[in-house]
Amino acid sequence: MTSKKKPERKKAKKTHVRQGLGLKMAVAVLVSGSLTLVALLVYFSLQTQPLPIRQSEPPKIRISTYEDVRSLVEEELLTSANSPGWERRDGPADLVRLQMRGGYPEPLRLMELATRIALTDSPAQLDLAPRKGLVRVYWRGELRMELNYKVSEQAQRQRPLVAIIMDDMGRDLAEFKSLTDLSLAITPAILPQTAFALRGANALREGKYEYMIHLPMEPQRYPAISPGPEALLLSLSPKQLKARVQTYFAKVPGAIGGNNHMGSAFTKDRSAMHTVLAELKSAGLFFVDSRTIGNSVAFDEARQMGMRTAQRHIFLDNEEDVAYISRQLRKMVKIAKEKGTVIAICHPYPQTFQALRQSESWLREQGVDFVLASQLVKSY
Repeated sequence: MTSKKKPERKKAKKTHVRQGLGLKMAVAVLVSGSLTLVALLVYFSLQTQPLPIRQSEPPKIRISTYEDVRSLVEEELLTSANSPGWERRDGPADLVRLQMRGGYPEPLRLMELATRIALTDSPAQLDLAPRKGLVRVYWRGELRMELNYKVSEQAQRQRPLVAIIMDDMGRDLAEFKSLTDLSLAITPAILPQTAFALRGANALREGKYEYMIHLPMEPQRYPAISPGPEALLLSLSPKQLKARVQTYFAKVPGAIGGNNHMGSAFTKDRSAMHTVLAELKSAGLFFVDSRTIGNSVAFDEARQMGMRTAQRHIFLDNEEDVAYISRQLRKMVKIAKEKGTVIAICHPYPQTFQALRQSESWLREQGVDFVLASQLVKSY
C-alpha cells in the first residue's frame, strides 16, 4: 500500500508546482499588461494635451541708441515691400521729416511696431495720429522722426470717440450716485475686495449700466506698496491665480470687462498675464491695459490671444486738483482728434467729479462722442 501512495504524492507535488508557476506567470503577465496600459495612456494623454502657449518671456530686442530705433522703424515703414515711397521735407537737422506717398499704414502693422519698441525698455516712443496722418518717433521725449501720410476723406469725416473709465469704485456707495448723475458716458471699474463692490455692482446692473472689474495686481514696489487684499501676485501658482479671478467674478457679478489696478510688476510678466487673461476670455470679458508701466505686455498678450482689448492713453487725475484735471480733459480731447479714439482713466475723487461737472458743456461742444469702454475694445 505504501508503494501505491508514493506516486500519488509525487504527482500531487508536481501538480502543485505547475499551478504555482502558472499563477506566477499569470501575475507577471497581468502586471506587465497593466504597466503597458498605463504607459499607453500617458503617451496618448501627452499627445492630445495642448501645450502651454507661453511659459517664458520672449527675448527682448536690445536697443541702446536712437539709431537702433530708427533702423527698426525704417525696416517696417520705409524699406519694406509695403512702403509707398516718400519725399524728404524741410526741418531741423536732428529731425527726419518725410512726406509719404501713400495712405496711412494698417493699424495692425503699426501696433506690432509700437509693441516691439515698447518691449525694448528703451526711452523710445512711437506716437500714432491717424486722423492727422502722422507717425512720430520720440527719443527721450524729443521728436526725432515724423512721417506724414495722406488722410482719407472717410477718416476725416469720422467723429473721434472718447471712453472714460473711473477706477477704484466700491469704497463708497455715494460715489456710484455721483457717477450716474453725470450726463457723460463713463465706465466704472469696481475693486472686488471693497466694502460696497457687490452692492454697487447690483445697483449698476439694475440700472442697466455697464461696469468692469478693477483687477488688483502686484506693483513693482510690493509689498511696500500694496494693491490690496487677495490681489494677483507673481508668487501665486496658475491655479491660485485662476481661483482669485473666480472670486472677483463672484464679488463683481455681471461685469463685462476688466482692467488692472496697479500691476506695474504683474503686467510685465507674460506667463502670469496669460493665465489671468485666459480666465477673463473664457468668461466672455474684455480687457483694457491701464498701462501703469511703459513696457507692459498685457495689451500685447490679450491681442495675441484674440481677446477684445485696448489700452489706456491718458490719466486725468494724477494730481487731485480741479485745474489740473480740467487741463487733462482738454488734452484728452486733443488726443482723440489726432488718434480718432482715446481711453482715459480717472478716479472717484471729489476734485475729479467737480472738474467733470464744470467741463461737461465744453466737452459737448468739441465734436467728439463719449462712449463706453466696451465700444473701444476690439479683437485683432
